[in-house]
Amino acid sequence: MVQETTRERILKAARQLGYVANGAARALSSRVTHTIGAVIPRFGNSSFSGMAQALEQALAQAGFTVLIAAPDYRQSNETEILRRILERGVDAVALLGAVHAPTTYALLASHRVPYVLMWAQAIEGVPCVGFDERMAGALVVEHLAALGHRRLGFIGGRTSENERARLRYQGVVEAIARHGMTLCDGVVIETDYGFREGHDAMAQILGAGANVTAVVCGNDYLATGALAACDEAGVDVPQQVSIASFNDNDFAAYLKPPLTTVRLPIREIGTSAATYLVERLSGANPELHTQLPIELIVRRSTGPVPSSPIARADGQRS
Repeated sequence: MVQETTRERILKAARQLGYVANGAARALSSRVTHTIGAVIPRFGNSSFSGMAQALEQALAQAGFTVLIAAPDYRQSNETEILRRILERGVDAVALLGAVHAPTTYALLASHRVPYVLMWAQAIEGVPCVGFDERMAGALVVEHLAALGHRRLGFIGGRTSENERARLRYQGVVEAIARHGMTLCDGVVIETDYGFREGHDAMAQILGAGANVTAVVCGNDYLATGALAACDEAGVDVPQQVSIASFNDNDFAAYLKPPLTTVRLPIREIGTSAATYLVERLSGANPELHTQLPIELIVRRSTGPVPSSPIARADGQRS
């Protein structure tokens, strides 16, 4: 409604004066804040930061600012955190996973705010972006089965606390059953996601004498620790034991040996969630469910089943 030359003079003056528009007043007038709230609990060493960064970048390109809450998942009261975010007048919300308290869903419904669940399996009538966790588990087991492995160990997240760890483990167990393989007693270890945790769990497996020929790790952080434990114990990977994992973090290709892992669409989840919210806020009716592809990346941490059993750190053979 003004001439371009006038507009440029006003913007130049605003920059010189350091003027910042009053967003609260603008929001009261338009009832739009151009702010998206996201609740992404921290799960130790995880890949959620990449997902959150992709979410923020895609929304920024559409003119939105992201308000992120990253509480400790063991101590968080998600509903109360969501309430505080909604009090800021956000236009939409992104949540992690499909498992949420009924009060969380009730709060979203009462405020009639658009939302999307990230890293979540499809739920009828609920907007979700994710991938098939069970298939991810199956890809690893099928790869190991093709190499001749029959006795496996497992190091993963705490299934009682983490729906993603639970589904991934279910996929591993189901695939093991289909291929007539064995998940050995005493070498299924649930722990926090981290390098040290993976190291300590693998050391426990090496000392258990379970005669496993391959170990599946719940993510690349655990697998990295497991590789370090094998190196300390003088166990050759993959000549004596194979190690496979999930996520395909940036460092996975540069480990010794490079890690066989399932490449998960971590950043794509954030980007797709942002696309859904932007389309929803523009008045469109985007597809409720986005199922993203996954891919097994085979590197040198897995090989044919060994002819000799694992050498334990004490010099005995398991």
